[in-house]
Amino acid sequence: MTDVWASLRDARLALVKTARQLEPAQWDARSWCDGWRVRDVLGHLVHLAEATQASMARDVLTHGLVPERALSQVATGLGTLHPNELLSRLEAAAGGRFHVIGSPAVVTVGEAITHGADMLRPLGVVLETDPAIVASVLPVYVRVRRLVFHGSSLGSVRLVATDADWAFGSGAEVTGRAVDLLLVLANRRQAVGDLSGPGLPALTLALPTPER
Repeated sequence: MTDVWASLRDARLALVKTARQLEPAQWDARSWCDGWRVRDVLGHLVHLAEATQASMARDVLTHGLVPERALSQVATGLGTLHPNELLSRLEAAAGGRFHVIGSPAVVTVGEAITHGADMLRPLGVVLETDPAIVASVLPVYVRVRRLVFHGSSLGSVRLVATDADWAFGSGAEVTGRAVDLLLVLANRRQAVGDLSGPGLPALTLALPTPER
């Protein structure tokens, strides 16, 4: 990827443009994130886009020192705001560059793509994403999935993108669009149905209970 931050900004703005078309009732629908509505996922994205290292540290300290719990509380709190306000805030903060210290910056692009799917796919909306951009995120997600998403080894599976020049692993093949492979690496079991190949059973076994 030639410009991580430009790709992140573009992903956020594309999500804003698509999400502005949602009907009021859709904002209260269940997302792919356990316990979060569509509007809560948007709140989480706003939180990440607006965050600085200092503000994130303050938010975690304020909400009990457990990062996942803190992020959930902030997301659901922001989710009580009107979606139009949240969309305007995400648009304004689309250039935000917060990421966890020590993590590759490209992870932020994966977060935007994954959480966009968390919001929209339960509603039957697929947000089109440049496969080349997704392919630049895939190697990092392969590296961090066991720590971040608690997945098992992918040693017996070969993942092959059908719309980008990317493949990983050896063994029985699983093929699909780069974005669907990314979602599965991020432990979104719901995307397994968009993949194909003899390696699907082994891949499914490598996926733990879904988490954010």
